[in-house]
Amino acid sequence: MRFFPLRFVNLFKGARNIIPSESIDSDISNHRLDTLVDGVFAIVLTLLIIDIKISHVDLDSELTKQLIELIPKFFAYFLSFIILGLLWFSHQLVSHYVIRSDRVHIWLNLLFLMFIALIPFSASLLGENLTHNSATIFYGVNLLITGIIQYVHWEYVTQKNRLIDKNLDRRLVRAVQKIFLLLPLTYAIAIEVSFFSIPTSLALYSLITLVGALNMNGLFHQSPRHDSTKEIDS
Repeated sequence: MRFFPLRFVNLFKGARNIIPSESIDSDISNHRLDTLVDGVFAIVLTLLIIDIKISHVDLDSELTKQLIELIPKFFAYFLSFIILGLLWFSHQLVSHYVIRSDRVHIWLNLLFLMFIALIPFSASLLGENLTHNSATIFYGVNLLITGIIQYVHWEYVTQKNRLIDKNLDRRLVRAVQKIFLLLPLTYAIAIEVSFFSIPTSLALYSLITLVGALNMNGLFHQSPRHDSTKEIDS
């Protein structure tokens, strides 16, 4: 029997770790991985609203009071829903460039989903403590780690064309790299801003993600990979 640590190390070896695109495992790693990502995002988006509850009341004035008290939670819900939607959108665009997979790629996606699944808790914490600096920082750190994983993921799949088409324009690769590097750096700045202005920090969280997704969308529509994908889909 092979010693377990050696078997574990073998999971992360280079070319031998790649799953051929024509094998059955490729279908598991690519198509099923995309399905897993979509499923987790769908569940996480749904979980955001579960935290918003209201108790039975007899008077309209009491209902109005409860609704007003829920405004911070509604704010955290809408903010997080938008950010999650943009993160999913960016991830879907990147997946169009990945033509094969390996175990490290799968684990990076699972790590990404781990912190995506933490966002409902971060949103709940923020909604209940909207004026507390610690809640804003925790929310920002959650986004920061997610952004770092996105950057590492892109670096991994594009290094020496490991998991992408070797003919993919390197200018596109560098442009996406800059976007994924800018996102966590700006999240870190927003965390620092929260010490002085919580509203500004929260605005930066959503604005940064929106700008990143829009830039990704622009690059996607300009890339040859997008054109070929459209032809296949049609």
